[in-house]
Amino acid sequence: MPGERILVIDDEEIICNLLKDTLTDEGYQVETVTDSKEGIEKILRGEPFDILITDIRMPKKDGMQILKEAKSRMPDMIVIIITGYPSIETIREASEYNAFDYITKPLDPDEVNDCIKRSLEARKLSRELKIPEKPPKILVVDDMQSALFLAEGVLEDEGYHAEIAQNGQEAIERFKQKHFDIVIADLHMPGMDGIELLNNIKKLDIKTLVIIMTARPSIESAIQAFRHGAYDYITKPIDPDTIINTIQRGFEKHQLEINTDKLLKRLQDLRQQMMEENASLIKEKDFVNNLIDVVPDVIVTTDEHANIHTMNNATVKLLGYKKEELLGKPVDSIFEEKKNFFKGVDFEKLLKEGAVYNYPLTCITNKGNKIKIVWSGAPILDKEKVAKGVVGIGRK
Repeated sequence: MPGERILVIDDEEIICNLLKDTLTDEGYQVETVTDSKEGIEKILRGEPFDILITDIRMPKKDGMQILKEAKSRMPDMIVIIITGYPSIETIREASEYNAFDYITKPLDPDEVNDCIKRSLEARKLSRELKIPEKPPKILVVDDMQSALFLAEGVLEDEGYHAEIAQNGQEAIERFKQKHFDIVIADLHMPGMDGIELLNNIKKLDIKTLVIIMTARPSIESAIQAFRHGAYDYITKPIDPDTIINTIQRGFEKHQLEINTDKLLKRLQDLRQQMMEENASLIKEKDFVNNLIDVVPDVIVTTDEHANIHTMNNATVKLLGYKKEELLGKPVDSIFEEKKNFFKGVDFEKLLKEGAVYNYPLTCITNKGNKIKIVWSGAPILDKEKVAKGVVGIGRK
């Protein structure tokens, strides 16, 4: 969200000023430097910037050197490359050293803003999915001395800390008080055996990994353990390499499942957001359509190919056609004149001047009648100022 600190490094002061003004208006804290060496020194000193925007071609240090040094010093920093001299080599190099994006000059402020928003969303998601470095919490459940050997010998030697429960009931009480990622339980215990304990743990947290160990293995008990959701089934005496490898594999699986849940939740949130935004757009579109339908003047819009895209009720009433008979048809089909401001030379003039007024055109109804109408028109432009059509308003 806005408030992040951004460092801009570019030897062109005009670029620095443009980005500072644009991004400050968006709520970011922006610092600019025209000296590339000064810029990288700020990063190497550990100044807390979230985002670095750097040019490539600069004296003293080029942008690729800055990218490499910045990522080496602060791997989590978002780096966006800008350049007036794009090349396949620098695009590949930027990607290799984990630049988030590569934007060519002249800069479009909207493109830069969109890039920053995407980069922050990507970093947020990456942090949410990052596997923690702390080891798993392990509970060993066994009524025999082997539990002590496993917890204080094998696991501690590998850097794991494990707690011990002497029976199934004690394990459940411990589990209710404290979360464990992995439970290693003996199969044969008095009172609550390993399978019953497995079932009870899965009821409390289905994602907890349960490893069953036994000195009396059998095909039947192994099948039963896996059917009830055990991650693995290990025979005693415990082989240290086997149990450590099982824990490592199991914990990786455990983290992947957690991350998958996080990702699914994120996707569900994004889907909900998109649905809400689409609903808002549909309501806005309906509002606009209702608005133009109550206007008494004739309104026609065309697409970039001069085909009819929209018309209001006044146009339908005047011409006598149904909307579906004209939508998608060339706009010429409703005029006697083949020269009009919707296309051709007069359209080019419309683009240059931004609008036309008092432009006479003769409309032809579905019965062949001719109606003279005075029109005003303006181009429909996208954010790159490219013409996507024309809107015309006519009055008898």
